[in-house]
Amino acid sequence: MAILLLPLMSLSEGLLTDLKGAIGNSLLCKAVSIKGVPKLPEAAYDKKREQYDVERVILFVHEQSKHLSGEKVIAVGNMDLFLGDMSFVFGTAQTSGRIGLISTYRLDQRFYGKTFSYEKLRDRTVKEALHELGHCYGLSHCSKDCVMSFSVNVMEVDSKPRFFCEECREKLRKAL
Repeated sequence: MAILLLPLMSLSEGLLTDLKGAIGNSLLCKAVSIKGVPKLPEAAYDKKREQYDVERVILFVHEQSKHLSGEKVIAVGNMDLFLGDMSFVFGTAQTSGRIGLISTYRLDQRFYGKTFSYEKLRDRTVKEALHELGHCYGLSHCSKDCVMSFSVNVMEVDSKPRFFCEECREKLRKAL
């Protein structure tokens, strides 16, 4: 099994490398990065909201990756995302599907007027990537101390662990 990481727009090589390692270690699989996409289609950007529409970005990622052989694809970029009437999302995934999407935009301390911390950005990005991959493998949100718990804000991302609870881990094992 291989999980493909698709960098969108600009993503640091160090963060991509750390993300590949964390996903590989957590899911006991091979995680590989593929050639990135330097620009998203204009149709994905909502000028009024100054954000990218998750649904349009997911469709674009699907088109970019449909010829690639990999079990799951996680697209990662530094763009502000919205979904429907939600003001923002950290990411999304096709439940029991192939594609997940995460954004580092609101995971970065600088968005909140704080000093940049690579460690916080890396930790938050890993958590959100594992969370969205969990959805790709059919997991729902979890109410326990688990990476699958729903995060409304970045403090909730910080407070959840980087691992799956025992129940989610068992569901994931069956899905794999």
